[in-house]
Amino acid sequence: MKVFKIAIYSLLISTSLWSCIPSYSAYPKEYNHAKADFKKQKAFVVNKDLEKEFKILKHSNIYEIVEDSIHAAKITLHPMMTRTPSCGNPMIGSMLTVGLLPSGFPYDISYSYDVAENSTTKNYQYKLQVYQSLWLFNIFRLGRTFSKQSGKALLGSYMASNK
Repeated sequence: MKVFKIAIYSLLISTSLWSCIPSYSAYPKEYNHAKADFKKQKAFVVNKDLEKEFKILKHSNIYEIVEDSIHAAKITLHPMMTRTPSCGNPMIGSMLTVGLLPSGFPYDISYSYDVAENSTTKNYQYKLQVYQSLWLFNIFRLGRTFSKQSGKALLGSYMASNK
C-alpha cells in the first residue's frame, strides 16, 4: 500500500511538472510581428562559441551571417545578462492545477555586440524583454522558443533604434 501511494504521488508530481509547457513572447507585443525588410549587411561572427547569444542574433535576421570573414563585417558577441524575478512562485499555480492555470515569468536581457568594419568598431547594446508563459495549452504554440522570441525582440529593438 505504501509503494502504491508513492507511485501515485510521483505520477501526480511528474504530470504537474510536464503539463506546464513553456512558450515565449517578445515584448513590446508589436516586436512579435517585426520583419527584417531592409538590406542585410554580410557579417561574420567571430565567437560563435557563445551559443545562446549566436542563436538570438541568427534568429533576429538583422545580418546575413556568412562563414567567410573576407568582405564581411566582423561581429564579436558579448555574454548576455539575464535578469528574472527572484521568486519562482508564479509557476506554482500552473504546477498545482496541472497546467490549467496559466502563469508567466518575465526575462530582462542585456544584449550587446561589436561590429568591426573598415578599421572602425561600433558597439550595439539592447535591453530585450521576453515573457515566458507556462500553460497546458501552450502545446499549440510549440515553436515559440526562447532564442526565436529573443531574436524577434532584438530585431524590434534594432529597428526602433534605427528609425
